[in-house]
Amino acid sequence: MPYLDEEIAKIEKQRRQELREKKESKSHNQNLKEKPVMEQAPCPQEILEGVRSGVLLVEGVEVIFEKTSIMQTGISMMLPQDFVQTLEDSEHLVYSNEKLEMNLILQWVKPIRAMSMGEFKEIMKKQFQSIELAMNWMEDGDITPCDFQTKYCVFSSSVANGHIFNYQAFIEKDDHQLIFNVNGNLNRWSHWKPVVTGMLSSMEVTVS
Repeated sequence: MPYLDEEIAKIEKQRRQELREKKESKSHNQNLKEKPVMEQAPCPQEILEGVRSGVLLVEGVEVIFEKTSIMQTGISMMLPQDFVQTLEDSEHLVYSNEKLEMNLILQWVKPIRAMSMGEFKEIMKKQFQSIELAMNWMEDGDITPCDFQTKYCVFSSSVANGHIFNYQAFIEKDDHQLIFNVNGNLNRWSHWKPVVTGMLSSMEVTVS
């Protein structure tokens, strides 16, 4: 019966189409599982706004920031509250986070003379060579936007259980310098680099 044959052929064609679509859908879902869509990294302005507003998502965890006066420097900035203060005197302020294995060290000094970043780089290289430790200079530059003239540098070094990053910023205020240092596991650097920049960009003159 030609009519019945046509109907069977039509049903069989539809069945094959449905199976093909189901297979393609399953393959697409499997690819999504294997290659999840990466979240778009926030831009520097969004990070700065997050730091200044007091809350930011870092490494998938909500980090709370609070405006903090830095010793007797006349400078305040937003610092993460998960970092516990472990030392404070007239020239030093140290915060640590054991879970993240990160430290934040602030030092208020009066430099004997001005030093270029190139000079500082050579001094650091010689210091590491003298103690026979590898050091890799990663980058340096200026922090913008910022209310103070601020230069920064980043280098990595080896420790017993891996590699760490060292971020140092030099904040000029009158005849003094606030040295801002963050160090931690090198694997965390890509997450914390924009956050640290946001913290430095949040600096303000403390109102007496």
